[in-house]
Amino acid sequence: MAVVPADQYPLPSITFAANNADSKLKYSINDNPYAYMLRGINDVWKGTSDAYQAAASGSGPDTYLENPIVDSETWVKNIKYVVDVTTNRTQNEAIRAFLDDRRSKNYSVIDGMGPLTEEYVKASGAYVDLPIPLVTDVTENSHYAIGGNDSEDYAGNSTGEALSAVVQLVKDFRSHIGKSSTSGSKYIYSTPRPWRMNDTGIVSYQGNESRDCTDANSDTNSINFDVYDSSVSVVPGLICQRRASLGGTVDSQSLRKDGGYPSGHTNAGILVSMAMAYAFPQRFSELVMRGSDLGESRILAGMHSPVDVIGARIMALAISAYVLTEATGADHADAAVNQAKEYFTQKANDAGMSLYDYAHQVLAENEVGSFTNGDNINLEVFNNNFYADHDAIKALYTERMTYGLPQDITAANQDPIVPEGAEALLKSRQPYLTSEQRRAVLYTTEIDSGYPLLDNSNGWGRINLLAAADGYGAFIGDVTVTMDAANGGFSAHDWWRNDITGAGKLTKDGTGQLTLTGNNQYSGGSVLENGTLEAESPSAFGTGDVYVKGGVLEVDSAGTLQLSGYLTMNAGNLKVSMDDDDSQITVNKAVYLDGTSLTLDMGTLTPAVGTQFTLLTAGKVEGEFKAIDAGDYTVSATYHDKSVELTVTAAK
Repeated sequence: MAVVPADQYPLPSITFAANNADSKLKYSINDNPYAYMLRGINDVWKGTSDAYQAAASGSGPDTYLENPIVDSETWVKNIKYVVDVTTNRTQNEAIRAFLDDRRSKNYSVIDGMGPLTEEYVKASGAYVDLPIPLVTDVTENSHYAIGGNDSEDYAGNSTGEALSAVVQLVKDFRSHIGKSSTSGSKYIYSTPRPWRMNDTGIVSYQGNESRDCTDANSDTNSINFDVYDSSVSVVPGLICQRRASLGGTVDSQSLRKDGGYPSGHTNAGILVSMAMAYAFPQRFSELVMRGSDLGESRILAGMHSPVDVIGARIMALAISAYVLTEATGADHADAAVNQAKEYFTQKANDAGMSLYDYAHQVLAENEVGSFTNGDNINLEVFNNNFYADHDAIKALYTERMTYGLPQDITAANQDPIVPEGAEALLKSRQPYLTSEQRRAVLYTTEIDSGYPLLDNSNGWGRINLLAAADGYGAFIGDVTVTMDAANGGFSAHDWWRNDITGAGKLTKDGTGQLTLTGNNQYSGGSVLENGTLEAESPSAFGTGDVYVKGGVLEVDSAGTLQLSGYLTMNAGNLKVSMDDDDSQITVNKAVYLDGTSLTLDMGTLTPAVGTQFTLLTAGKVEGEFKAIDAGDYTVSATYHDKSVELTVTAAK
């Protein structure tokens, strides 16, 4: 089901990742597995020959192919996106793009921790060390030339800190284990930066200019830059950060040394976000989204285009899987997960909150920071609510997987491909699943085929991590989930938020709780053996039968729970969060009650004695609840042929 590409030359990236660090092999599309999975750019823009791509160098190409634009529709939309966002960006977008350019990526993405950002900084030793710019230096001063830093030191300390194991994992992803440099692929493909292109994506060189660039010490240097016909608006404070000219003639443009694909900053940012997301899975989706935002920052800066960012994401996911499947990387990952869990669980306990709720606090306006401090830029990451809307970030992440580039309908609907090792990306997020089950999650949540770059990526480009973090997209076969609440975290309680389809059956076992929130259409039915299976939507249990052998079947949906088949409860407990719906549960076929109890949560309702509720309606009702617990109320049940009515008989 979860297809692995056949082992053919070149072999999987988790096997041959080291080639990306080899001084010769990294420049060959045939030997560098990352360059090979990025080859889809050749179907959009191809400026270098096959011979050069097989044996490129760090000098860049001496010549370019005469007509490099292969897919003009895609290439024009690619540059149009950059023009649109750079000419309409807000002040905060410009500042964040500036910070994501100049700050270490090891530090910059920490704000994906949301309300825990400043706590993470203190516990890791992470820091930023840059001169403080004025807001106008960023938004107006095209002669500003602040230095930059991307040393691993800014990630924090690998020893002696409360979260030193997490810091070590970040360093592993970036350099210690991950062979993460984008330079080989950049030189192989040598695509132009957006500020070098006109509105049709053509590189239209206009000559050179000398620009005075002044640093934070007020020292001024005159730097020679290439000039192009382009509608892209680079953030003013980053104009002096463009690559300087190699000379003053067309043949000596800096273009040959300044490839855009894949984006190095984006690759680095996603790697850090993936390391942190793995270490602290309670904010997995939010941290993964922060990596996506860093890619968007590169576009907002005017330094990269969507294809550059898409390529960086593809590469970063493959590198992340390599680190997590490498022996030392796997050990360090386990240590990071355990350390983060212990540290933040204690913080949550001190706050009287669950770990999940602690990680997802929504801060008041006076509790969040700002990108500015008076007239100055605030260089430090700060507590925030950037990623508080789960549905919104999931939709935006999915949109950015293709950036709206045109889909080839003739290439759509190809089977998903799950590359070897990709399942490791979800191990800490879904610890209760087997490796094969995590592969199935990836398989059933991938985006469609037919989009530029993605179909040649050996599967990496179609992996939708925010969808995968929300569980299965379909039950192609029967699925048994065993969750041990004693392990805490998502083993104790997880939410599957996708709209699940398929013919398979869901069996929930173990002591943990699984909550289904989607508009589900799976038809194989649901079996509850143990623990809690919760419905948070009217169609949570799909279109099949529901059979309870033990545990708690919980109903807390906004609207009446709709069951298309039978509801059979031979044991366990039915727990219902009551509301004003005409009926809490509607069952198309029969309901069978034998040895099960009923628990009612009145929530905000304050029913008077004599108030009646319809608990359920069905095609037929057989049996009774052996006991009813309604908390502060005494409730009796009346059983009819096709319904169960509840009456409040006393209030405690």
